[in-house]
Amino acid sequence: MSHMTGILKKELRELLTPGSVISVLVMVVLFAGLGGLIGDQVDEATSGELPTFGYIGSTDGDYDGWNAYDTLLSIYGEQSDKIILMDSDGSDREAVASEMMSKGISAAIAVPDEIYDILSSNESPDVAEKVHVAIQQYYVYTPTGLFDSTVSTSVGSTVVSMLNSSLSQKLISQSGIQDFDYLSSPLVSSGQDVGTVVNGEIHMDVTPSEISSQVSSDTLMIPIVIMIIIMMVGSIVISSMGSEKENKTLETLLTMPIKRTTIVSGKIVAAAIVGLVYGLAYMAGMSIYMGSMTGSIGSGVDLAALGMSLDTLDWTLVMVSMFLAIICALGLCMILGAFAKNYKSAQTMTMPLSILAMIPMFIIMFTGWYGAGAGIQAITFAIPFSHPMMAMQALMNGDVTLVLGGIGYMAVFAAATIFVTVWLYKSDILITGLGQNKYIQKLSGRN
Repeated sequence: MSHMTGILKKELRELLTPGSVISVLVMVVLFAGLGGLIGDQVDEATSGELPTFGYIGSTDGDYDGWNAYDTLLSIYGEQSDKIILMDSDGSDREAVASEMMSKGISAAIAVPDEIYDILSSNESPDVAEKVHVAIQQYYVYTPTGLFDSTVSTSVGSTVVSMLNSSLSQKLISQSGIQDFDYLSSPLVSSGQDVGTVVNGEIHMDVTPSEISSQVSSDTLMIPIVIMIIIMMVGSIVISSMGSEKENKTLETLLTMPIKRTTIVSGKIVAAAIVGLVYGLAYMAGMSIYMGSMTGSIGSGVDLAALGMSLDTLDWTLVMVSMFLAIICALGLCMILGAFAKNYKSAQTMTMPLSILAMIPMFIIMFTGWYGAGAGIQAITFAIPFSHPMMAMQALMNGDVTLVLGGIGYMAVFAAATIFVTVWLYKSDILITGLGQNKYIQKLSGRN
C-alpha cells in the first residue's frame, strides 16, 4: 500500500503543476461568466419580445367590420406600440428599404388600399373567379449565428398567415361566397411579393432565413477548421517544449550565443507557417466534405447577386486573420509550455487552449457576433481565435472595420505573448519550473 501511495503522490505532483491548476481555475471562472451571459441571452430570446414591425396601407378601411391594421394590432396585443405606420408607398421598394433602415424596422407588410373594394366585389355572383389580394412583405437582413433562424422572417410570414386566417373566418361567417380556394386563402404573398434589404439594397424573391441558410452552408467549415488547427498546432508546440525539457535539449539551446528573441520568434513563425499550411489543406478538404454534407442545408440563394461574395482582397484578409490567430495560439502555447516540467505534464497544458478554441466556435455558430449581446461580444473579441472564425461572414456583410480591428488586436496580442515568452526564456522559470521561482517561493513563504 505504501508503494501505491508513493506512486500516486508522484503522479499527482507531475500532473497537478501550478501552471495546470491555474489554467483550470481560469477556465472555470471564464466558463462561469460565459454561462451567465449566455443565460441572459436565452432569457432575452425566450421573453416573447416581438421585433419592430412596419405597416404600409390604410388604417381606416373596412370590409364588413374587418380591417387589416386593427387585426395587426390585435396580433401584437400589448406590444402594439412596436407597430410603426410607414410613410412609403408599398410599390416604391427603394423608399421602403430606406425607411425601414432609418426607423429600425426589421419586417414590414404592404396591404394595398383597394383590398376592401376587392373583397366587396368578390361577393358578387357575377365574378366567376375570386381575386386574391397580394400582400407584399419586406425584411431587413441581419447576420446571425450559422444555425440561427432569422426572427423577422418568421414574424412576417406569421402575421400574413394570421391576417389570412382572420379574414377567412370573416368571409366564411358573413358572406355568401362558395369558392373554397378563395375562402381558405384570400390573401397571397408570392416570391415576387417578398423583398429583403441586404447591405442597403433591396432584393426581391428572397427572405432573410434563406440568406442565413446559404451563408451557413458557405461558412460552416471556417470555425471548425480554425478550432482543429489551434488545438493541433498548440498540442504539438506544448508537447515539444515538454520533450525538450525532459531530454535536456532546451538547456543546450539556451546556452548557445543566440538571442532569446530570435529563438522564440523562430519557433513561433516556423510553427505558424506549418499551421497555416495545415489550415489551407484542411479548408480544401473540408470544403469538399462539408459541401456534400451541407448541400441540402443551403437554400440555393446566389450570394454574389446579393453582393455578399468575397473577392481576392477579402480572402487575403481572411488568410492574414488566420495566420495571426495561429501566432497568438503559439504565443500562448510557449507561455503554457514554459510551466511544463516534462512531456507528461505538458499534455495537461493543452486543455485551456482547446477550451479557448471551442468557446468562440460555439458562440459564432449558434449566436454569431451580430446576434450576441455586448458581454458575449466582449469575450468573443478578447479571444484572438474568434476573429478568423467570424471574418468571412463579416466581409460578406461589408463589415471590414470588424475584420481590420481584429487583425490589429491579434497583432498586439501576438506581440505581447512573444514579449512574455522572451522574458520567460531569460528567467529561471523555464529550466526550474514555476515552483522553484524565487518570487513564487517568497509568496509561498519559503526561503
